[in-house]
Amino acid sequence: MKLCVVIAVVLVVGCQAHSWMSCPPSLDTRPNRGGNTVGPCEREGKTKIVTEVNAGDRLKVGWTSNNHAGGWVRLALVPDGQHKVYEHFEKNVLKIVCYGHDERKGRTAYGDCVHPCNARKGCEFMSNKYDGNRYDTTIKIPYNLKDGVYVLQYMSAMSGHKTFYYSCARLKISGGKPSLPCKRTGKAPVAYGCMAGMAIPLSKYEKNTKMGNFCFAPNGLGDQDADMRKVPVNPECDPRITCQLSVNSKACMKEDSMSKITNAWDPKQTCSGAVRPGPEPTCSDGIKNNGEQMVDCGGPECDACYEEPTEPEDMRIYSDLVYNEKVLLERGMMEVRSKITIRKEASNWTFTIFLDKPVKWTHFWNCKLISHNEYNTIWTFGPMPWTKHVKPGQKISLGFNGKFENDGERPQTVTKSFVEAA
Repeated sequence: MKLCVVIAVVLVVGCQAHSWMSCPPSLDTRPNRGGNTVGPCEREGKTKIVTEVNAGDRLKVGWTSNNHAGGWVRLALVPDGQHKVYEHFEKNVLKIVCYGHDERKGRTAYGDCVHPCNARKGCEFMSNKYDGNRYDTTIKIPYNLKDGVYVLQYMSAMSGHKTFYYSCARLKISGGKPSLPCKRTGKAPVAYGCMAGMAIPLSKYEKNTKMGNFCFAPNGLGDQDADMRKVPVNPECDPRITCQLSVNSKACMKEDSMSKITNAWDPKQTCSGAVRPGPEPTCSDGIKNNGEQMVDCGGPECDACYEEPTEPEDMRIYSDLVYNEKVLLERGMMEVRSKITIRKEASNWTFTIFLDKPVKWTHFWNCKLISHNEYNTIWTFGPMPWTKHVKPGQKISLGFNGKFENDGERPQTVTKSFVEAA
């Protein structure tokens, strides 16, 4: 191919998610971009990126977790020029895979985890069909496509989001044999062991779809994942992108090799030596993998667990939060007004705003700035002395005025979080 703090209560209100394909490079490689809910692809960036592959290659496909967990990803492939029509992708699905979640104990709850959520790093790739919860997969480039440019589509409604997000990448495919008989009927295969999304069921991903007429063997139909242990042409690509997307950038930087990603516009790792598939998982490796229900038990390969895993009871105390935003597109200004009614007494709190594009807050009241990421998309505020100690029933009014670059797209809040701390 070319080319330790104890938090008493956590509240995430009206949680929306945003994610996009980062391996291979999508049509918009900006690390501070937002997700696209319009589809069928995002708006293309200034630089047109095309990933070159050959028929029969395996290609690593990955996406940024953006602190979210659960759901599926539908992957589809159509000729360039047909990518502006939803129905074309629906009739040319490759497969449906897991979005991903952090399988480490205690790391995922209520559809959230801390980015990168144990996503697979660059120089590693998915080589076992039961190891599909690490925010990536690989696909087989069909043998029967005529030479030309194609568009690979990612579609997902991760976590608790109630609409799909779309992202696309251009592939230049060579060496195909269009005369192969590749007619298929029925729907595309679905990965095993996915954590379900909290809002959109699998049936919505499959609605009105069929598997594309693709050949995955040199002489006929074949199984697209029969050679999953084959090294993809782009193993160095690291779909995690950057810790600037994490709700806890310090914790993120401690994750395996995150600090080695030097260019978030083209995230890669330097692979030392030959890239090889990972070891086959076992029922005694101390890791929850291979489709297991719990560590080393359950799933398709291991003995049944003595107890069934259950989602923990939601013990969070929810303060009432009213949130209103106003965007003045022509003037490049954004206003936010929020009123919180406290449910639990606390001696401190934080309020975090997550945006889908950069906004620089220039004025805010009844709070002070604690931190923001370098992309100006994650802002955390804390209390002023007169709003620090809060009691049940007390109301806090917060306000924010900010500016953004007017490129024709309105910024919007994708998540807001109010955390009460003892």
